[in-house]
Amino acid sequence: MQKIDKNNIKIILVEPQLSENIGTAARAMLNFGLESLYLVSPKQNHLSLKAIRACAGANSVLENAKIYNSVEDAISNTSYVFACTVRKRDMVKPYCGPLELNNIFNSLKRKTNIGIMFGREKSGLTNEQVSYADMILQIPTNPKFSSLNLAQAVAIIASEINRIDNKYDESNYFKSNSVVAKKAEIIGFFNHLERALDVSGFLRPEEKKETMMINIRNIFTRSKLNKQDVQTLRGIITSLLRWPTGHKDRNIMKETNKIADGNNKNKQQRNWLIWLRNVLSSEACKQGKN
Repeated sequence: MQKIDKNNIKIILVEPQLSENIGTAARAMLNFGLESLYLVSPKQNHLSLKAIRACAGANSVLENAKIYNSVEDAISNTSYVFACTVRKRDMVKPYCGPLELNNIFNSLKRKTNIGIMFGREKSGLTNEQVSYADMILQIPTNPKFSSLNLAQAVAIIASEINRIDNKYDESNYFKSNSVVAKKAEIIGFFNHLERALDVSGFLRPEEKKETMMINIRNIFTRSKLNKQDVQTLRGIITSLLRWPTGHKDRNIMKETNKIADGNNKNKQQRNWLIWLRNVLSSEACKQGKN
C-alpha cells in the first residue's frame, strides 16, 4: 500500500453559502492534515470574521484558499475527481463509500492530483457538476434523515483519508522495544503447550489431536508473539501444570475467583491476566475485521 500525498488532495467547496461553514470545513481539514482548499463561487467572504472564528485556528487553510468561478476551472489541474453526495443520482457513474477510498487511492499514482467536491448546503451538487467527477463518493447515512452539515461531510471524508495515510501498523500495537520471537522459541512453546494439554486430557479424542493442535497453533501465529509473550505463556503453562488435579479444593477455587474478579493483591497474577486478555481481544478484533 502506497502512502498518500495529502498535498495533492484538494477539497473543493462548490458555492458554499455561509462563511461559518467554510471556516468549520477548514478546521476539519486541518484536523486531519489536509490544507488545499478550493472555493467555487462562495456566497460569502471566506476571510470574514465569522469564518476566522469558526476555523478555530486553521487560518492558514483559509488564507491560502483558491477561488474559482466554476467547477471546470477548479478541477482543471486535477486528474481524478470525487463528487461527494448522500443522494443517489440517476446517472451511469461508479459509486464508492469512504471505506473504499483506500483501494481507489492505491490504484492511482502517488502524485495524482485528486479533487473531492462538496456541494452547497441546501441542495448539494447539481447533476451537471457531478457529471465532471470520475467517481461518486457517497456517505452512508440514515435514509430517513440524510442531510449532513457541510463541515460534517468534509470531516468524515478527511478523517478516512487520514486513517488511510496513517494505516495501522500492527508491529507498533504495543509501544515497546519488544523483539519478535524466533520460530524456535514459538515451536518450543507449542511443544510445551501440547504436553500440558495432553496431561490435562484436553486433546481428546486421540484421532482429533492433530487437527486441534493445528487450530491452536493458528490462533497464536496470528497474534505475532514477541519474546516476552512466549516467556509469559510458558510461565502460565508451568504454573497451571502445578495445579492440583480435580477442582474440589475450595481454597484454590476461592483464590481463582478473586483473581478473576480483580480482587487479588498479587500484581504479577493480575498483569498476566491483563496481558492474556489483551492478546485474546486483539485476536478477536482481527477476526471481526476478517
